[in-house]
Amino acid sequence: MEIKGVYRTFTTPHGKVVALEDISVKLPSHGIVGLLGPNGSGKTTLMRIIMGIIPPDQGEVLYEGHLLTAERRRQFGYMPEERGLYPKMTIRSQLLYFLRLRGMSRAEGEKEIAYWAKRLEMPWIDRPARTLSKGMQQKAQLALALAGQPKVLLLDEPFSGLDPIVSAHVEELLREMLSKGVLIILSTHRLEQVDHLCDYVLFLHKGRLILAGETAQIRKEFGRRTYEVELSRPVGEISLPEGVRATPLGTNRLELTLPEGLSGNAVLEGLLPQAEILFFTEKLPTVREIFLKAVGEG
Repeated sequence: MEIKGVYRTFTTPHGKVVALEDISVKLPSHGIVGLLGPNGSGKTTLMRIIMGIIPPDQGEVLYEGHLLTAERRRQFGYMPEERGLYPKMTIRSQLLYFLRLRGMSRAEGEKEIAYWAKRLEMPWIDRPARTLSKGMQQKAQLALALAGQPKVLLLDEPFSGLDPIVSAHVEELLREMLSKGVLIILSTHRLEQVDHLCDYVLFLHKGRLILAGETAQIRKEFGRRTYEVELSRPVGEISLPEGVRATPLGTNRLELTLPEGLSGNAVLEGLLPQAEILFFTEKLPTVREIFLKAVGEG
């Protein structure tokens, strides 16, 4: 998927508000993309444009090299932040109604509903939405997004309202979708999940794209040249290269911050003649730390 020069503004009683400003990015063909940003940064607006719910003022969205059409979007699953279930209808009736709108036959829809009701543990599927908790309604919306073997999933805050056990189950489902070559675009405030869940991240701030790339590569780029090492001898008996800042973490454990021009391999080579190295690893920043730094500079 490629987003090319997308702008979007809204007119409010206080004047014109720029929701998205010249967003251009090419996403991987599959994987989990974390769409991150503070409230009001444009995440939901971008998802709605991709889904065709609102048009961009300028720009376009391409999928597999072609402009997105209503027909192509039928291959997409979407879970909006606003859940929007009909309070008096049963969940089963609503899911079937929406799947029929997406072009499924009644038999196909009923088969998908039965499958996902079992996978997501929804024994209350024949109850009206108004009788269900927020977490239950969340599961129903997720089932609708997952149904029909979508090629692209757009999930706006899918973990909101879910307890840790259900959240872990949803993570497993998303990883399962990856094995089928699905592209998942995920907006979440749970930044601690992004480190281990998202292959690629987009940082939006005030409607602008301020950072995009593979999660692992971005963590390396924002690295602080900090390493953690555990030795077979007390740290007080070890000499370190000039310029290395050392913080003791225990009798045999150190945090080392390296100056520019000195590599981790060079430090390791200097330590090996002095002691057995039990543990040596680079301490990379979390996505949360990178996010706060990027937003602060944005």
